[in-house]
Amino acid sequence: MRFFPIVAASLALTSCVATTDAPREAVVSAPNAGYIEGDVRYLASDALEGRETGTRGFETASDYVASRFAAVGLMPAGQDGTWFQRVPLRMKSYGDKSKNKIELSGPNAPTAFTAFDDYIVTSAGDEKAGVVDAPLVFVGQGFVDPRTGRDDFAGVDLNGKIAVALRGAPKFLGPEERAYFNDRRTKAIAERGAVGLLSLNSREWLKDSDWSDTVKYYTSSRGATWRGPDGKAHGTTAAYQAYATVHPAAGERLMAKQPVDLSKAYEMTDDPKTRFKAFDMGITARMTFDQNFENQASRNVIGMIEGTDPELKGEYVVLTAHLDHLGITKGEGEGEGGGDRINNGALDNASGVAMMLDVARRLAANPPRRSVLFIALTAEEMGLVGSSYNAHFPTVPADSIAAVVNIDMPMVTYPFTDVVAYGAERSTLFPVVDQATRRAGVTVAADPHPDEGLFTRSDHYSYVEAGIPAVYLDTGPGNGGDKILTDFLKDGYHEPSDEIDRIDFAQAARFAEINYEIALGIANMDQRPVWKKDDFFATVFDGRMEGQPSPSEQSLVHRGGTGSSRPPA
Repeated sequence: MRFFPIVAASLALTSCVATTDAPREAVVSAPNAGYIEGDVRYLASDALEGRETGTRGFETASDYVASRFAAVGLMPAGQDGTWFQRVPLRMKSYGDKSKNKIELSGPNAPTAFTAFDDYIVTSAGDEKAGVVDAPLVFVGQGFVDPRTGRDDFAGVDLNGKIAVALRGAPKFLGPEERAYFNDRRTKAIAERGAVGLLSLNSREWLKDSDWSDTVKYYTSSRGATWRGPDGKAHGTTAAYQAYATVHPAAGERLMAKQPVDLSKAYEMTDDPKTRFKAFDMGITARMTFDQNFENQASRNVIGMIEGTDPELKGEYVVLTAHLDHLGITKGEGEGEGGGDRINNGALDNASGVAMMLDVARRLAANPPRRSVLFIALTAEEMGLVGSSYNAHFPTVPADSIAAVVNIDMPMVTYPFTDVVAYGAERSTLFPVVDQATRRAGVTVAADPHPDEGLFTRSDHYSYVEAGIPAVYLDTGPGNGGDKILTDFLKDGYHEPSDEIDRIDFAQAARFAEINYEIALGIANMDQRPVWKKDDFFATVFDGRMEGQPSPSEQSLVHRGGTGSSRPPA
């Protein structure tokens, strides 16, 4: 296909939009569905080949967003006076399948344990290939919480061992807390010196997850993390090297000769009164892994509006939307169904970037009291990598970031009547969100799928891990919204069928309006947003809570990290 001529034409169109003869106030007085549609049509076009991180398509998309930031009146806020923040990446893909295997031995070992039927093994560290040979130790869910007195590692030495742990976190926790502890489980195991982990899935997990899709995800998708100034990959430790996810049936065989079977172990860990005791399993595992690693660089695109208040303009409200998507489905010829192989990601997340651009256009014409940063993020689909890097290495002082508003894949395909405001009630952001939704004539609904832990699964969570209050708005379950989302997750999410014809741009403009009102309201708040007193996330990430001194009197501890996007398993 002819690629660069389309880009040039699109940039010329952008220039025309920016220099329209319409009165300025008329241009910015309301969201503009036409502008949003124009940006989505380009970002979700075949010319950008699915905007996969590390590809020509993503780089061209980032150039386009920078040009649009300039056109609507933003200032560059990347590195060295540019629009861009360089993000050093360690890219990872599956290696030789025959070299990724586990061999079990010992009196309690099951007789059959077959790669890809029973488990999928992969590198957990920064080594391309290697072997881990060590005894297995069962550690429940690897759950440690002083509030409950629970420590699944009590009485066992994991140093140099391979941990065997149940997937997830105890069900007696709140859904968002469960998501935090599930993510924390791997880190806690690595911190205790384990050299590997076998993660056991439950039969219940199979209700929502297809094992063949899980195998495909691990073996055909590219993953990434960022590299720090020392060149080391973020989130890896010297000891922890190998990871495997285990099919429930194989997990049952693995636990058959243990003090508790798999179903009983899940039952026990979900009981708040249980004090789980780790134990040696009488099994030794030899985990062999082979991966492909490549150092690359991508970039976040960052623009800024300077605030008008001399006292508050040194604080920043950050709006984020991820720019990347999945690229082109790998394979010979056409797609599996004989059709399109380009994953254009119209809803996920060309629409979010376009709506963020429309918010930027309006705020640039009427700057609020605080300054506002707009960030089109890279590598969200690889594990919130671009946002994690920016949260660790922001281009403004770390403790000057007051709040984050994230836009990611709202279902703007129908007349929505409510929204879900993930994270809003955890901080003093909620009154602003409540007012914005009331003005828009929509209600704030409860999370219809609390067990999904969506608050922890999009880019705003990287900033939450840095102690910063955040809100992530999504369309709600009302007026058929829940079914629409469910259907999209089945036949459109992460598929070439995520095309522009699904989007109702009048609804996209409505959604952009709510996010504009939220961003404007936060940027004009008299007091800097803070977490509610004793909020769970404020406590674990050292965020400033109600009743505490301002950042000028008490520095926040900056603890960024990676969360989880929406992988199939």
